[in-house]
Amino acid sequence: MKKIRIHYLLGDVHTGGHDVHRIARGALKLLDAAGIFDVLLVCDGPGDISFDDYFARGRIREAEAFIFNCGNWRFNVREEQKLLEDAVSGGAGFLLMHGDHPCYWPAAGMAPWEGFERMAGFVWREKTSHGDFGGFHISITKTEHPIMQGLSGFDTRDEVFCTMENPHGVPFEVLATAFSDSRVISRHGAAGTGREEPVAVTGSYGKGRTYNQGLGHVWPYYTGHGLGENTMAAWLPAPFRIMFVRACEWIATGRVEHTVNFSGNIQL
Repeated sequence: MKKIRIHYLLGDVHTGGHDVHRIARGALKLLDAAGIFDVLLVCDGPGDISFDDYFARGRIREAEAFIFNCGNWRFNVREEQKLLEDAVSGGAGFLLMHGDHPCYWPAAGMAPWEGFERMAGFVWREKTSHGDFGGFHISITKTEHPIMQGLSGFDTRDEVFCTMENPHGVPFEVLATAFSDSRVISRHGAAGTGREEPVAVTGSYGKGRTYNQGLGHVWPYYTGHGLGENTMAAWLPAPFRIMFVRACEWIATGRVEHTVNFSGNIQL
């Protein structure tokens, strides 16, 4: 089969924040093990091509899907934003990684980007918070969706974003949720909501399919914000790995055929 062309857009989302480079190394191992993806790592650090060369050569038009994990690093000028908007609205898929949700947030002093908010669907804005990193259960709410077929609920160690916002009211479908325990208080003093919160959401932007991945928290060092936050613990459960890899096929093709039997059983 012809491999699916995925462009992994990688940058330091928040300086000193989420360990996006370690996440990328693990995610790339999963995609390579699946055997159906041709991944181009776009990064101004170690990668296949820098962003300047990527834009100058027009490589963005080659993608069938994007993994977006670079907010606030690039796509801060309208010319770059429009290139991604046009690619996704024209039919390329868009997968938003955990940690990018607060990006392009005017109230935090960032330049707004409406297209990003529409592609993401759910984003971190004024009302959003999370409890501490720790253990909780994931419930599959759309078992009939191709990404979720055959999967059951599972336990994980991660963080749950609470009360995320959909600023433009874009249509979406929640595939999985996690219970946000109100008894769990973060190091910032924020409590959980005491209700189920979305952690896997699909939508669309023009002709492009979108997947919003709320799970997958990895911090570069231990801060006291929950034991294990500075490890790949959030990426250990096989169902989460399966969801990620299947989502990459689904956003590109609208189907889950070649990754339906992917086990996720590899060492990250």
